[in-house]
Parts: sequence; structure tokens; C-alpha cells
Amino acid sequence: MATYVDRLERIRKGPLVARPGAFQRGGRDASLQKNRRRRVLRLGHVILLLLLLAGFFTGFREAYLFLITWDELTIRTVEVRCGRDDVRRALENHFASPRLGNLLLCDIQSLRGEIQRLAWVKDVRIQKVFPSTLRIEVVERIPFALLERNGLGRADESGVVMEMVGFPAPYDLPVISDEDGFRSRFLEKWEAARDCLLGLPPDEKARLAGIRCSDFGRLELSFKDDPVKVVLAAGSTADGLAFFRSRRPEWERRLGPLARVNLGYEGRVYLRPLEPEGLAPAANSPKESE
Repeated sequence: MATYVDRLERIRKGPLVARPGAFQRGGRDASLQKNRRRRVLRLGHVILLLLLLAGFFTGFREAYLFLITWDELTIRTVEVRCGRDDVRRALENHFASPRLGNLLLCDIQSLRGEIQRLAWVKDVRIQKVFPSTLRIEVVERIPFALLERNGLGRADESGVVMEMVGFPAPYDLPVISDEDGFRSRFLEKWEAARDCLLGLPPDEKARLAGIRCSDFGRLELSFKDDPVKVVLAAGSTADGLAFFRSRRPEWERRLGPLARVNLGYEGRVYLRPLEPEGLAPAANSPKESE
């Protein structure tokens, strides 16, 4: 019996971690209860909130009306940056009169579309510079070739005509024409001629006088100070021209000076010798084929 009592005493006097914890309601539960108390939004609070909102929107409206009518924000200066003096002067004269109004109300997109309608303008960037300046940066079109379509005009790489011209001589640009006057498939023919021109070596490009398109996907190239005209299939003009240059001495040794070389047919070459002035070549001349 004494042994059993001693064991009970040792259990009671053991470490605290061995004793089961007692559940107690303390201060933490009381603080949670306080935080859970409902807050009642009274009528005075609602009226105060409405007054604050009304004051904010009224102040915003008054500030907006002030800014759009403030004389300091009226556009007075238009800066035009452009590589072509004639385009820059045209835009400066166009915006010379004070008609653009307030800088904040200026419609950039509408103004941009208006400027892009000018023939020489490829792209335009417009920036508002506070308090009263509008900055316009123009990317102008670069002449790429002379397009013979309803007249002769300078065109950029995409085929857009910037201005009509009378004669090709002053511009030192190749003339791109079509046997049908570009009445059909203009974009397709223009792209073929453009790719041909871009793919030529620099020395051949400098000598090129013109490219004539056809409805059959062939291009006729003519060169400065050279009577021969070379017909090539679109897409292989550089290789075809190199082949012509390599074989020309042999052909001219056999046939004399050439007037036309047609390489537009796969596996065949048609040669037409240069006839003396006043004589036309026979329709089925055997010299035309090789």
C-alpha cells in the first residue's frame, strides 16, 4: 500500500509537460468578443459621405473646365521635323493659323490621318509638349523607281506615287512599266519588279534603265548604253542575268550584236540579233532560238 501511494505522489510532482492542460476562458476570448461588436452606420455618416462625394466630383468638374479653357494651354507652336523642306514648309503653312485650340482637346489620331493623306508622307508621329506646343515628326517616302501608269510618276518601294514627272532623265531611276499598262494585277507585277530590282548586284542596278512586266510572269530588263533587252522569269532574275553575261560573248561571236535575249522559258533560250537600221527581223527567224 505504501508503494502505491509513493507512485501517485511522484506522478503529481512530475514535469509540467506531463500534466494535461486545463481549458480556461481568458482575456483573449474577451477581446475577440469586443472586436465582433457591430458598428452601426448612422444617417449622419451617410449624409457626410454623400457630401464628400459631391464635393469631389464638383471640384473635378471645375478643374476640368478650367484646364480646357485655360489660355496657357492653347496651342501656339507647331514644330515640324521632316527631311524634305517642301513637305515641312507645307505643313508649317497649313498649321500657321491658330485653329488647333486647347492642347488637351487636340485629337491626335484625326490630325495624324489628315497629315498621312499627303503624298510624300509615309508615317507621322505627333507629340503634345506642354504647355502649348505640338511636335510633328514626319517619315517621308523615299523614291524607289519611276512608275509608268497613267503617266510617269516617282513611286516608293510599295508602289505609291508621290508626284508625277515629265521625263525620266533628271531622276536617275529605272522605269517600271507593263505591256498592258497595269490594267490588272498591279500589286503582283509591282512586287515582282521590285524584288528583281532589289536582287540585282549594285553594278547591274546602276546600269538598269527599266523593267517591263508582262501577264506571263516575265520581266524584260533594259540597260543604259546597251541595245540588248533581256527577258527573265520573275524570281530568278539575278541568276538569269549572270547566265546571260557569261554566254553573251559566245552568242555575239556566232550571231553578231544582239537585240533581245529571252531566258523566260526553262531549258530554252531565244536570241534575236540586232538588225541593221531600216530592216525588221523575219517573224520566224532561225536565229531567234537556240
